[in-house]
Amino acid sequence: MWQIINQLLAVIVILVVAAVSLIGLDYYKLAHVQPHWHPRLTHYETAPTLFIHGYRGNRYSMGHLLMRLQKTGVAKKALVIKVAANGTLTFKGPQELTASNPTIQVLFQNNHADVQDQVRWLSQIMAILKKDYDVTTINLVGHSMGAITVLRYLLKPTAVPVKAVVLLAAPVNDPSIGSDTATVFWSELTQRGPRKKTANYNYLAKRVAHFPTSISILNVAGELLGTSRHDGSVAVDSSFALRSLLRGRIDRYQEMLVRGAGGAHSMLHENRLVDQAISDFLWQD
Repeated sequence: MWQIINQLLAVIVILVVAAVSLIGLDYYKLAHVQPHWHPRLTHYETAPTLFIHGYRGNRYSMGHLLMRLQKTGVAKKALVIKVAANGTLTFKGPQELTASNPTIQVLFQNNHADVQDQVRWLSQIMAILKKDYDVTTINLVGHSMGAITVLRYLLKPTAVPVKAVVLLAAPVNDPSIGSDTATVFWSELTQRGPRKKTANYNYLAKRVAHFPTSISILNVAGELLGTSRHDGSVAVDSSFALRSLLRGRIDRYQEMLVRGAGGAHSMLHENRLVDQAISDFLWQD
């Protein structure tokens, strides 16, 4: 009897050690990604890139990413735009944008506001950037709910043409585009789209004809090892459901899957491999 118990305990210890080792290896790889890369830039430009955080996000959500891009010389943080709960906008930074691939951090004081409110505020931001900063083209980067804000914004006429978009962990086919559900929602993605379509997916599908065609999109999803293909909050098939909506409609659509610890929902904007992907996609011909 004791021999069987000891054998079971030995097996349990081995499994625990193996699991811990696997997780530790993931974090080791993430921590030891080369801190700097040699950006393959062909030019710098004045066209800014807006970075929009997700549900309950704050200045740290995209702040470290922007700091790393500036440290490597890829881009320069130019403006911080704070959006008050009543929609009042405050711009902090220089009065003109230089040819340094300027980045702009957007911060919503009401960081759990309805996505349509965020779309309206984003439209107001664009109008001011065009009027006061002579912006004629722009890039957008959105994480999680911020990615849905970007997609819904693109369904309306834009004051400033959008050249390229990067989406991080976009809950395209999720029942909730803000707070997490009790379990991660998953619906198999087929050639015809997801088997079970959510309200947000249907919202986009009904209006996809209004989506700008002359645009490039990089769609980044994460997958934690040992899961059923999700990043802890959003399923890979949810993010990549966008492909069934935009197939053949836009100039350039690419997907990137980040696996392991660096693919966790809130780690995608803290991953230097993602930094490089953003750099190459936005600022390399």
